[in-house]
Amino acid sequence: MVGLTPDLRTKRPRRRDSESTPTHPLPTFRPFQLCTLSETIPRGNDWLFEMKFDGYRVQIAISGSKVRVYTRNGHDWTEQFRVILPPLKTLTKGSVLLDGEVVAIDKQGRTNFSMLKTGIAAGIPLKFYAFDIFEKNGEDLTSVPLIERKAILEELIGERDPDDSLQYSHHVIDNGTSVFDAMCKGGHEGMIAKRVDGRYIADRTKGWLKIKCTKRQEFVIGGWRPSDNGRGMASLILGTYEKGQFVYRGRVGTGFTDAMKDKIMAQLEKRRLAKPAFASVPRDIARKANWVKPELVAEVAYAEITPDGSLRHASFQGLRADKKATQVVLEVPTDDSSSGLDPVVGVEIAQALGVKLSNPNKIMYPGTDISKAHLVAYYAAVADKMLPHLKDRPISLVRDTDNDLSKTFFQKHALPGMPKTLHAGELTKMKGTEARILWIEDLAGLVGGVQMNTLEFHVWGSNRHEPELPERMVFDIDPDEGLGFKDVKQAAIDIRDILGAIGLQSWPLLSGGKGIHVVVPIVPEADWNEVKGFCQDFAELLAKTDPRRFVANMSKARRKGRMFVDYLRNGQGSTAVCPWSTRARAGGTVAVPVTWDELEGIDRANAFDVFAAAERAPGPDAWAGYFEIDQVLTDRIRQVVKR
Repeated sequence: MVGLTPDLRTKRPRRRDSESTPTHPLPTFRPFQLCTLSETIPRGNDWLFEMKFDGYRVQIAISGSKVRVYTRNGHDWTEQFRVILPPLKTLTKGSVLLDGEVVAIDKQGRTNFSMLKTGIAAGIPLKFYAFDIFEKNGEDLTSVPLIERKAILEELIGERDPDDSLQYSHHVIDNGTSVFDAMCKGGHEGMIAKRVDGRYIADRTKGWLKIKCTKRQEFVIGGWRPSDNGRGMASLILGTYEKGQFVYRGRVGTGFTDAMKDKIMAQLEKRRLAKPAFASVPRDIARKANWVKPELVAEVAYAEITPDGSLRHASFQGLRADKKATQVVLEVPTDDSSSGLDPVVGVEIAQALGVKLSNPNKIMYPGTDISKAHLVAYYAAVADKMLPHLKDRPISLVRDTDNDLSKTFFQKHALPGMPKTLHAGELTKMKGTEARILWIEDLAGLVGGVQMNTLEFHVWGSNRHEPELPERMVFDIDPDEGLGFKDVKQAAIDIRDILGAIGLQSWPLLSGGKGIHVVVPIVPEADWNEVKGFCQDFAELLAKTDPRRFVANMSKARRKGRMFVDYLRNGQGSTAVCPWSTRARAGGTVAVPVTWDELEGIDRANAFDVFAAAERAPGPDAWAGYFEIDQVLTDRIRQVVKR
């Protein structure tokens, strides 16, 4: 760590790969694990502590002498950070993907964000501190405990001269309070606390916590107030994104040099708007304001956030080009330093809900520690997000019989011994026939399913009270074995764009397997025959217009090298996996809703296991607005597709 005493460093000889080390392709960019702001310092040797660097978070891909540097958004900044490249080009003859931070060090030995901005432009010395590793020589290390990943990383980097631009980020286990006090006394920004046994989760989690000495975060510029003489800028008007809305967070009018103001004004002038992008702005602020597109991100220090969510005593630190404006939210400290799913809590939840959990320690996924009690804790964590997609809909259960995922079966109606928290009944289908169904109303129903060794919950597209009128359409993109996830992502984006062109908004669901479901909510007016007919016409239209990529026939032989757009899930009685449901697949993966922006940075359909999904659930709703959308399958839309 910068500024820490030498006895905290573990000296290791620098390792050199042998000449016989095989070469591997340059690793591709992956989504980052992000920190949760906390006011509590966790205790115990389950946690390690590192410096919080004040720089640019980057990912470095290496294959032999070939190096690429990526920002948080996946942009290639290799040229901007060319000064750190020399030691990276000789680090290994194999391949690695590293996670860390590029920083500038001031004369006091502190990382300095303002100096970093100058350093990028001027080419002054910078350093890259590596604190994690995604993969090595093609081997994915993200499921390896953090403490083991760091040992691999430290051996790779070895002992370095303090002036070397490549450095290993050292850590201390336990003694977090002492480390934090040392950081603050040394004038540093703060520290990061990480679970030593944590896997790498590509999301914001409570397994990584940031504890700050000073209050600082990013804000989006939504406008400015002019100076009294009418020329230039007196202050910037700031906001953050909360549940899809741009929310006013106050102003910043200090911390600028005249040169900074001129540069910022030049960028603001290019982004002028006639009206504010904010959801609302106080009248006294709006009276003299000029508005801009909310695209520029500013780093701001401040004394506190007032009860109404505005900044006090804010000071401008610099612009950030490494973060998307739409990703900037107000960081709210948490006092909860717990991480993961607690099986003890799972047992307690089942008892409180009146479900007798037999054999709670039974491992549900071979090769993992995911028990039946873990799954109860998981569904408790995601219930608020999952139940709106599940409640009162006819369901099918995928249950395991032999505990190795090789013999699963579908259950569509009641069987002897079923917990009472799952409900059974009948309904009349469009054909006039009676159908026996199951449905769930609450978390107790989900827990009852877990007790029955249920690994998947699948739902109809309609409510059981109006079974003849579907409320959604699902296009399941099922790729041939030879196709990669990039092909599936592009197909999903193309389907979104075509649907959007005819007036239908859609949302992406990572299936937890190989594909993506493009889900379209609709007002329940058209019946199943109309909806299934439209979905079939849409799939066939794709197959006709782009036969090299799409096929509308489920035959495996016809699918070779192409993607089957499965429209068959849109018939009455057919089901699709429910958002947030676990899957009957190795590793305990989950079907997770994501935004279209997020999808661009995701590299596989099974990116979330139960631990990562549980960490994600309390955050912003990726499908915000899904249940409020008011769109109808009109005759015009059907005719456009039928052509």
